[in-house]
Amino acid sequence: MTNFARSERRSLAALLRTIGPDAPTLCEEWTTRDLAVHIVIRDRRPDALVGNAFPALAGKSQLLQERAAGAEAELTALPWEQLVGRVAEGAPVWNPASWGPVDRLMNTAEFLVHHEDVRRAQPGWEPRDLPWELHSRCFALVKAMILPASLKSGTHLVVEAPGFGTTSAGRTGAASTTLRGTPVELLLRLFGRDEHARVEVSESAAD
Repeated sequence: MTNFARSERRSLAALLRTIGPDAPTLCEEWTTRDLAVHIVIRDRRPDALVGNAFPALAGKSQLLQERAAGAEAELTALPWEQLVGRVAEGAPVWNPASWGPVDRLMNTAEFLVHHEDVRRAQPGWEPRDLPWELHSRCFALVKAMILPASLKSGTHLVVEAPGFGTTSAGRTGAASTTLRGTPVELLLRLFGRDEHARVEVSESAAD
């Protein structure tokens, strides 16, 4: 079974080396350096992310805030090649995310999306020709995400991926939105990369 989390991580690292630390990404105001720091903290300093996951706890704990700020400052100061090297290396052995099955589960979407965050923020990008197996895994993720996406939007949501299937969620009779595209493009759309995901969108009013 191909570990696409690993291959996407390596491809992202190679791209980061090529375009440097100050290139834009699709992640709001983040540069490529900001994204690289985020990835390495996620891999190596999960303690520094507790405040992000539990804001109320972070607000009460000066120690958590100091850990997060300290980890970010330390990594931001690293030479670019060293920082990207840590991105490429991945999580250390004590982190369950370094184990193949856990890595595939946790990181396939993470690194596919972040790779595209960098690619699609550069001029002249085009969608990649990706393997069927990766599209298939992405469609499984899309099916898992469609219900919360429909609840958030308040619409009946339909996704169509030619060659992979159709799935829907949300209250029948509500206003309906249909998204049509490859599984990778649909995944990017559901992750909020609306303007850069090549997805056909059609809408219909409530019954």
